[in-house]
Amino acid sequence: MDYLKVGVVFLGSFIILYLIYYFFIIKKCKKNKNFVPVEVNLILLRYRIDINKIDLYKMIKNVSFITVFILSMVITIVLEFSLNTVLSMFIATIFSVLIALSCYEIIGRHYKIKSLKK
Repeated sequence: MDYLKVGVVFLGSFIILYLIYYFFIIKKCKKNKNFVPVEVNLILLRYRIDINKIDLYKMIKNVSFITVFILSMVITIVLEFSLNTVLSMFIATIFSVLIALSCYEIIGRHYKIKSLKK
């Protein structure tokens, strides 16, 4: 496995996905204060975070960064392991769900603690 190729694939997919996410989600959140992405809504509801006590726009940017990171990791893994399509989809699904649950758990607890302190 060529580590330079893996790094380039990860970095390239991360930059492209973040730009797409920025222009379609983050800018929309900045213009429309009532628009909140689904991931952020799920974290807010699951951890009962008071949006008045946190910086919601900063949370949206952090969650979008983590979402793009997860997607880039999955893309890199699928492209590096050239397996058949069904097996690649299965691995990508399992991996993305596991990483998303753990990352969103960490960020949810972080913002829960932050909202309780204020």
